[in-house]
Amino acid sequence: MALRDPLDKSLQRMESRRFAMRCEAQISSIERADTLREIGRLATSITLPYSIAEDYGARDALRLVRLRAEDRARELIEGQIQGFARAEHHHRAKLKRMMLDAWTHLTGPLGHLRSWAHNKLVAAEQQLG
Repeated sequence: MALRDPLDKSLQRMESRRFAMRCEAQISSIERADTLREIGRLATSITLPYSIAEDYGARDALRLVRLRAEDRARELIEGQIQGFARAEHHHRAKLKRMMLDAWTHLTGPLGHLRSWAHNKLVAAEQQLG
């Protein structure tokens, strides 16, 4: 696309603003999500269109979506681990299986949280004895 043409520039700015608005809507959906599966789906469902791939505003909006998804996933994982630590001894095995199953949905930009969650779980198990 020739960016010397004012019409092309304004179309690109409009597309960038439209993408940023989609990202804001995605962030609010992520904040309302209450499962790791939903957060993983929302974090990976939005992609940066090629036509605005060089626009810093659009890239920043996508980065904010991924950061908020990561933060929300960390909040849910920490809640799961706190519930695991508070549970009675005979319920912990079932909770651990459920957590490990939920963590399989951490893919794409959230994939690195799996090892973080496993480390948090191991630390919680060591504290429990």
